[in-house]
Parts: sequence; C-alpha cells; structure tokens
Amino acid sequence: MIQITGGKKEQVIRQWFNDVHNGLVPRGKVLDLHAQIVSHMPDADISYSSFNGVLKKIVTEGHIGQERLEPAAGPAVIHSVVPQEPLTLNVVTVEDMEFPNFKLYRTGKKIDDLFSDHEEGGGTYGGTVNIVIGESGVGKSTVMLDMIASIQEQQPDARVLYISSEMTRNDILFYYKKTPSIAKVPTLLLMDYVKSGQVTGIMEQAFNGDYDIIILDSYQDVLVKIKEVHHWTSTRAESWLTGLMIDSAETKGSAVFAIQHMTKGGTYVGSTYLKHATTAMLEIRFDLSGKRYVEFSKNRRGGSAVGKRLYYFLQEGQVVYDVDRFNETEEMREIENSEMTRRVDMGRRFEEIFKLGEDLQEGDSQPVEQPAVQEESATL
Repeated sequence: MIQITGGKKEQVIRQWFNDVHNGLVPRGKVLDLHAQIVSHMPDADISYSSFNGVLKKIVTEGHIGQERLEPAAGPAVIHSVVPQEPLTLNVVTVEDMEFPNFKLYRTGKKIDDLFSDHEEGGGTYGGTVNIVIGESGVGKSTVMLDMIASIQEQQPDARVLYISSEMTRNDILFYYKKTPSIAKVPTLLLMDYVKSGQVTGIMEQAFNGDYDIIILDSYQDVLVKIKEVHHWTSTRAESWLTGLMIDSAETKGSAVFAIQHMTKGGTYVGSTYLKHATTAMLEIRFDLSGKRYVEFSKNRRGGSAVGKRLYYFLQEGQVVYDVDRFNETEEMREIENSEMTRRVDMGRRFEEIFKLGEDLQEGDSQPVEQPAVQEESATL
C-alpha cells in the first residue's frame, strides 16, 4: 500500500489511491484519474496541479499497477500519460537536444518587431502560447483578426483559425463590414455547439488540427461554457483548456493566442499557472488621452521590445500602426540612454580624478629626501 505522507491534500490523494485502486496507480491518462478523484470527492478541492505532483511522487515510489483505467466519459484529450515503466532521469546537454523547426509568421506591419527580436523583421513564432489582455472596447479582437488576416496575405500557405466563443453570426457580420480584410479568415463559432453539448469535443478537434495560428476569443468565456455545458469544476475546466493550448503549441507547433478579460481595475484575470506557462503577454490599452496602443509586458521571444508602446488606429478597415511616433519615441529613448551613459562616464571620471588628487596629496606629504653633499664642495 501507498505510505500516507505529506500535507493534508497529499494525504487525501494517497489515501484515495489506497481505498479506490488498492494502493496502485492504474495505467491511463492523468486527466482521467484527476476527473475520477474529483467525481469521488467533490468537496476535497483537489486541483490538477497538486494531484499531478503527488501522482508523480507515487509513481516514482513504484506503485504502478497493471490494471488500465477506463477512460472518462466525453471526448479524449491530449495530456500526459502515466508512464508504463518506472521513471528514469534523462539528462541531455543542450547541444545534443533535438529541437523542432518552428515557423515564423509575419504580418508585414510594425507589430512584427514587437513579437520577436531573434531575426531581422521579427514575426510570430510557432510553438508559443500567448495571452492577449485589454480593456473592454479597446479592440482586442480587431487587432488579432487583423493580425491573422495580414499573415494570410503575406503567407497564403499559413493555416489560421479564429475561435469565437462570444460572437454570433450577426456579430461577425458587423465585424466584417467594419474590417473587410477578415473576409477569408477561417472562423469557428463556438455558440453553434453549446446546445448540443459538444464544446470540449469541437475544441479538441480544433487544437489537434493542422492549424499554424489559433486565436481563442476568449479564454474566460470558454471556461464558463465548459462549466455550464459539461458541469465541470473551475479547476478541471481551467486545467483542461490550458493543457490543450500548451499541448497544441508543443506537439503541433501552433502559435496560440488566448484573449483574456481584465478586472475593472485593469489587471489580469486568471490563474498564475496560465500566466507563467505562456510565452508572452500582449496588452492592448488606452492611454490617458484615450488613444490605443499595444505593448508586451512579457515576451520570451522578444525581450528587447518589452515595455515599448506601439500606437494604432483603424483606417479603411485595417489596423494601422503609428510607425513615426514609435520611431520618434525610440530616438528619444536612445538620446536619454546616451545622456545617461555620458553622465555615468563623467561621474566615474570625476571619481578617478578626485582619487588621483588624493593620491597626489598623500605623496606630497611625504618627507622630501635631500641630495647627498659631494665631498668636493667641502674644500671650497
């Protein structure tokens, strides 16, 4: 049997395996096991992350059974599987690792420089999960739709998908009239699958498909629909959806953008797991004068562009970025940096001179050695 150790929740999980599975971990999907314990113990509030952590410990201890877990009802999901054999440590040097060939997608607009600084011209890399947050009405959907429409125009072979959980066909019609450039953007309306109870099934098909770029609009609303349609807990729904996005990026090489709501105070809504597990966070906001801008507050692919504001406006149905303002701001930033560097250098030079002066004063205070008197002078 499994030893009962750890904190309160870990002890509950360990005891559950003893009671339900005779002290052994059945072979199967971790998410199915988590769904089972949540079903058996709904009041225990066992999150997926804590369950997965304890499960890894139990597996490492060697408590793996031969019995297979019956899959949970509903659509299959991509997720980590309980290993068939005891875990072994696999350490590889970075130079010997095998890396996927992530594609690079460009809009042909200035925002490419913010997405990445690894190559000249920037662009969006595949194999990434990105959060897009912004105030209501600032244009999150508009900017994202314009992005994939522009990528389609620049790279016709790019396979893009826009998943809308909130808009109906009538809503899309008004978007289309305002921004005709989105005419050929493949769109999935999640509202079509709510009544039939197929939300998770259709989401899985979308994220397991061969799409290069997927925009989810919005993350929070999808969670609400999953909980309402499938009667899942918040923890289970969030673990499932976040895992689906991450797995799509890692196994399919997709670039995933999840639009997320903000609180009334203007801060990020969601778990820290989603925030830290993603590649980048793009913020779309109003400044104090009411003008719109995009800015990365986090970006593992474009660190040099973090914190730089790129203003935009809508013109003839397209998002237009104010390149001149951006360049002027960058020039002013360079001048400020140069001035700061000059002041630091002057300060350092002053310290060196001041220190040299002290050394000279200390040298002057030493007794001066008198020259020796020659013997010849004594005969004069």
